[in-house]
Amino acid sequence: MTVIHDNDSIKIKRTASIENDRQLAMDAEKTELTINEPIVEQLQSHLLDTSTEMSSFNPCRANCKCSTCFVITCVSLILGLVMLFTLNPLVKNILSNKMTIVEGREGHRFWKDPPATIHRKMYVWHCANPIEVQNGGIPELIERGPYVYREQWNRSNIFYSDDLETLSYIPITTLYFDRNQSIGPDDEYVTVINVPLMAMAHEIQFNSTKIQKAINVFLELLETKLFVNVTVKQLMEGYTDPLIETASLIKPGVLKDNKFGILQPRNGSYYQNFTIHTGLSDIKQVAKVVSFNGVQHLNYWSTFQANMLNGTDGSLFPPFLTKDKHVYSYNADMCRSYYLSFLRERKDGYVTLYDFHLSADVFNMSREENRGFCGQGPCLGDGVLNISTCYQGVWGFISSPHFFQSDKKFRQDVHGMRPNGDKHEFIMSFDPLTSVPFAVNVRLQLSFYMPQIKTIDLLKSVKPILMPIVWFDDEARVVPDIKSELSVLIVSLNVASYVKYISPAVSLIGMIITSAYIYIQWRSARRERVNSKVPLLNGTSDA
Repeated sequence: MTVIHDNDSIKIKRTASIENDRQLAMDAEKTELTINEPIVEQLQSHLLDTSTEMSSFNPCRANCKCSTCFVITCVSLILGLVMLFTLNPLVKNILSNKMTIVEGREGHRFWKDPPATIHRKMYVWHCANPIEVQNGGIPELIERGPYVYREQWNRSNIFYSDDLETLSYIPITTLYFDRNQSIGPDDEYVTVINVPLMAMAHEIQFNSTKIQKAINVFLELLETKLFVNVTVKQLMEGYTDPLIETASLIKPGVLKDNKFGILQPRNGSYYQNFTIHTGLSDIKQVAKVVSFNGVQHLNYWSTFQANMLNGTDGSLFPPFLTKDKHVYSYNADMCRSYYLSFLRERKDGYVTLYDFHLSADVFNMSREENRGFCGQGPCLGDGVLNISTCYQGVWGFISSPHFFQSDKKFRQDVHGMRPNGDKHEFIMSFDPLTSVPFAVNVRLQLSFYMPQIKTIDLLKSVKPILMPIVWFDDEARVVPDIKSELSVLIVSLNVASYVKYISPAVSLIGMIITSAYIYIQWRSARRERVNSKVPLLNGTSDA
């Protein structure tokens, strides 16, 4: 019989208790895992669903129209951005191609046969008191006109360089009297200063007294007068008298057909020869003058700058005009290059036009840039240009009509001057995109200097003044059909210039709105999934 001591019994009991506790702990852990396993699986499933909700969310199920709008706005945004960056270069390339003066292109058609109605309106200064003027009185001048001539332009002897970069031609202008638009017939008589006498006076004023006295006797024999009474037709197309016939013997070839006429050298003449750029390689050079009458630099004036050939021949102008730049051109009537400055912006129907005008600076002889136009001596004053060096010595002057923008003294020397900017300003209205002039008014006045020469009876008592004889308005208007076509083109391009900014902006806004709507739909769908799939962790459900 075995005897169990108390100590051993206590150890056995303790060991059994520890084993019991360990087993109970293991059973409890297993029970806990068993109880929590469905909840964990559900939570894992919920997390998996949450992570894949956005990828599996189909916006078309939520709102198919909204999804379609999103795709459309994305495409529109891309197209708008493409148009934003490519429209201007595309328009420039198209215009550059069309405006070059090469056969078969629009520029050549506009240059060779301008689609415009062109008229020259002539206004004659009739002197009402010729005897008083000869005795030292102030001329009383009366404006007669307009006498209107329809102009027809033609380009003759056109010759292109081998590379088509330049072309040479002879401009021919033919004038036809238009009685219907004129104030009266051209057989009306007017009294004007004797221009051939002024030319002779200019030649002899610096000669010796003996020569001047001999000329005085000669003038008496020819019965020459200080003023002549001629018809408008004779004044414009040419007239002759004994003094002109004598002058043509002394200087043959100076006067066309041995006659003097205001429009005679211009009408049907071949006295000009231009070489200009075609703009083929650089549209900014289109119609710019390379040479005039065979020279690339004039010799009329006393400085290099004054003799420069700047700008176009006046037929076309480089496109893409801006307000901050001058428009340069060469004018054969002025014998010089000139520039127009921006005046104002105005509307012509749906088209915006830029008005450029001949500013006072062009004839302002006080400016350093104009000193070369005064010749070797002093200028008479601001606002008048001495053109005697390119008109065989005839002391003629170009200015604005009625001495507009000229020194006040020129208006005070004669009566009848009433300058008005609306009627007498040299102005051209351009479409800034194509630089096509929709309206042109080239307004200039021709005057002759009347010197006082004591040894010449006709001039010994006169006041030395600048005597106006005519002023003209070369008016050109684009024909209605071409104006309509250009207006449609210009308006379309202007609309496109706005659309290129509006289209991507609207598309971007639409894309943001549709994206926000789709995101809201996704959040709403997510909340519904969470509420339907996640069970209560604390609490029981009803049996």
